[in-house]
Amino acid sequence: MKILCVDDTKAVHAFIRTLFAGLAHELVPVYDGQQALDELAKSDYRGFNLVLLDWEMPVKNGLETMVEIRKKTNSLPVIMVTSKNDMNDITKMLEAGASEYIMKPFTRDILFDKIAQITGSKVA
Repeated sequence: MKILCVDDTKAVHAFIRTLFAGLAHELVPVYDGQQALDELAKSDYRGFNLVLLDWEMPVKNGLETMVEIRKKTNSLPVIMVTSKNDMNDITKMLEAGASEYIMKPFTRDILFDKIAQITGSKVA
């Protein structure tokens, strides 16, 4: 699986890398929503199997990025990974097209279970 990891915090990228260590998945890190859209556009939105998307980022936030992704494709699974826990925020993101929502901090089991739910494939 090729996963686009979109977060402005290097520590989050490092944590997610450790979760996938030793597994046959490719993680591509970017640090804001515009970088994510640029990376997705390189393959016409077909080069990734999953996007892990933070909400609060510079340049283009997660909600803005989600809206742009859904203008191009409805088939790419996107999991919001954020500390926002307000029900209105969660509803906004799901209505914008997020496949799933995970609160920070999270565990490996939580992330891998969500990935399995939305992709139909167990992470191994």
